[in-house]
Amino acid sequence: MIARSLALCAATLALVAPARAQSEAYRVFDTRPVITEGPYLVATGETTATVVWLTDTPSHAKVRYGPGDELSAVAEPQVDGLVPVGTRHVVHLTDLSPGTTYGYEAVATRVVKLNAYWPDKGLDVRSGPHRFTTLDRDRPSVSFSVVTDTHEDTGLIEKLNQSIDWESTDFLVHAGDAFDWIDNEEHLFRAWLRPTAAALDHTRPLILVRGNHELRGPFARQLLDYVPTPEGRFYYAREAGPVHLMVLDTGEDKPDDTNVYAGLNRMAPYRAAELAWFREHVKTSRRVSEAPFRVILMHQPSWGWVPDGPAAWLETANSAGVDLVIAGHRHRFSYNPPGPDVAHSYHLLVLGQGQVAHVEATTSELEVVVTDLDGTVVRGATIPRRR
Repeated sequence: MIARSLALCAATLALVAPARAQSEAYRVFDTRPVITEGPYLVATGETTATVVWLTDTPSHAKVRYGPGDELSAVAEPQVDGLVPVGTRHVVHLTDLSPGTTYGYEAVATRVVKLNAYWPDKGLDVRSGPHRFTTLDRDRPSVSFSVVTDTHEDTGLIEKLNQSIDWESTDFLVHAGDAFDWIDNEEHLFRAWLRPTAAALDHTRPLILVRGNHELRGPFARQLLDYVPTPEGRFYYAREAGPVHLMVLDTGEDKPDDTNVYAGLNRMAPYRAAELAWFREHVKTSRRVSEAPFRVILMHQPSWGWVPDGPAAWLETANSAGVDLVIAGHRHRFSYNPPGPDVAHSYHLLVLGQGQVAHVEATTSELEVVVTDLDGTVVRGATIPRRR
């Protein structure tokens, strides 16, 4: 039986390539892909960074990178033993050093025809070298900017980008509802990601906090493919200098059985799994108790729709000693500090449309300043470190 199988395999190879030795070179044509979007960085951590870009023709991709100007390391993705070939390229860099500036170059090589044997190849296109800096919990300070609810208004996005002090912005947070809904890949880039990535200039990472409108439309299920995280989900934690960041997904704003969803939503089990992660993270992460500050980034300030209400989420945040929650969703500014008349023990900042929140934290205090597009200060607050 084994001998017969080997004979069949040999016969098959002879049929598809009867006159070619296996060592014969594959063909390489004088054609290159074009990089149409990116590269841009998503949710960089202390030891990880994710690079994303698009090409106009199917290609395989890799990233050359290294500390400073040294590009001696290579990261090339594989899925189940195969190198991905397509027009969307995602490369996760791992085992990086905290607080280190890396150079990187995105490389895509065209695949002209994906034959079973001897695929036809083309030449490569490169973007870079660019630079990024990993996060570092031991860094004495951090600063970042937050925008929200741009709802496909590219004019507003451009004005927000112009009003941000990029020199003092380590990373950008979009706190959700970048869209009304998502139709397709071109819509995703045209309505939000293209102007946003241009402002980030291949250098500063992006954190997307998923809003309820990001759950709508025929392409909503592909969103994570374009803002991927090493965790493979929309909720996770990052260390940013003296700040322990928790990015949460508040999901939809209506029950799963609401007719507009036609029975295609399952937020209840999703949010239950997220709450379980949140509780476990607060319980087991030493940084929750040791970091000078704890900040939650989420879209809906009321924690979104959950079957039994938000009490468990609120209790978990309070027990974690969260200092600041930044949210959006309401399209208007509000600020509610902790006090005897509120249930939360954290400062709750709801950012309005057309506003930027700039957060700066040291080991002793966290300062947040909200400005309008013309630079007018809407509100500033200084939060001292808890003893």
